[in-house]
Amino acid sequence: MLFDFSELYGPLMVVLTLIAVMLAGMKNTGQTVQEGTLMGTALGTCFGYWLGASIFFFGLAYFCDTNLSPIEVLSLCGYGLFGTLLCMFLSTLLVSSASNLFFYATWGVLGVSSALRMGNIFLQRTAVRKQGVTVGAVVAVVHLLFILYLKFVYHKTYEAAAHINPR
Repeated sequence: MLFDFSELYGPLMVVLTLIAVMLAGMKNTGQTVQEGTLMGTALGTCFGYWLGASIFFFGLAYFCDTNLSPIEVLSLCGYGLFGTLLCMFLSTLLVSSASNLFFYATWGVLGVSSALRMGNIFLQRTAVRKQGVTVGAVVAVVHLLFILYLKFVYHKTYEAAAHINPR
């Protein structure tokens, strides 16, 4: 078994903390969009990824005969977001320079390590090695792309919205 028991308290706290970090990062950049819009979009983005990616990963795992339950996949995906949380926290709140070099460094270390860990667990729990490599690679790539989405696309959306809807 991957876990002696599967729990969702830790992943829920990781997702809620990621939402708080995203909101603090937006406040730190001086965005002036209405508060409800920031909160709602951050909630939708983080919970949407956690649940949506978990469903996608479970479906992929089911078709490739991976021995993971839906709760285990939810837990894995949620705990995998801890690397995302650290990456976003360090690069958004602690370093406020215009350079993205520090973000890429944290993405390369923290993001890649959590993505590879998730992919490795899917690989180990798949009966056929070739299918396990495919599942593990897809899981890792989707997870890494989500971090890039949060850093670049999510923030650009609010920069554009601030110019359309100034206070």
